[in-house]
Amino acid sequence: MNIARFPNSTLYDSGRMVVKFAAIVGNDTIGCEISLEALKDNFENDCLQPTAVFSRHRPAIERIAEKLIAQKRFENDGSILIRSSDC
Repeated sequence: MNIARFPNSTLYDSGRMVVKFAAIVGNDTIGCEISLEALKDNFENDCLQPTAVFSRHRPAIERIAEKLIAQKRFENDGSILIRSSDC
């Protein structure tokens, strides 16, 4: 598919319990997030270090984000949120 590029930066938002990352599609930057629940349910049960878990599974998570972008499954603010059911 390769519709997006993903810069190598991540941030864990403990208030929202998501790991944030970005996708670049053309000239647009799309904010992407994966919920802590999705990380626990689909990648590693022990998520004491969510960004480390994200890094270990980054290619699979980016493929999911790219699929959601292609399906135009944007949140109201234009971002992408990966939930457990998306994995």
